[in-house]
Amino acid sequence: MIQKETNLKPIDKCGVWSVRAFHLYGGSFRNQSTISNFLKVSVKKTRANNWVPKKTKLKAIIVTLKKELKKIDGSYIKFRTNNVVLLKKRLTPKGKILMGPVSSNLRRKRFLTSFCGSI
Repeated sequence: MIQKETNLKPIDKCGVWSVRAFHLYGGSFRNQSTISNFLKVSVKKTRANNWVPKKTKLKAIIVTLKKELKKIDGSYIKFRTNNVVLLKKRLTPKGKILMGPVSSNLRRKRFLTSFCGSI
C-alpha cells in the first residue's frame, strides 16, 4: 500500500529516477492507495539536463506494489518495487516507453492498453 511521503520509481522513460507521493486522490481522509489509483507526486531525482526538472508536481498512476494483492481467481501477486507511471494532463504516459511489468488490473480499467508487458 502506498501512503503519503512514499518514495516511488517511475517505469516510463522520461528521465525521472525517483518521485515522492504527497497526495492520494479519492477523499480527504484517504490514507492508502493500491494498484490503479491516482496520486500526486513530486520529482526528487532526475537525469542531468532533463526536460522534467526537480520539484515538479505531476499526476501518476500506481502500476506495481511490494505488498501482495489477492487476484480474482484466488492467487496472490507481488512485485519487487513500488512503481508508478507519470501522466500528462490527458492521462497519457509522459514517457514513450514503459519498462517492466504492469499489473493486469490496469488493463481491466482500460489504462495503458498499448503496453504489452502485463502480468
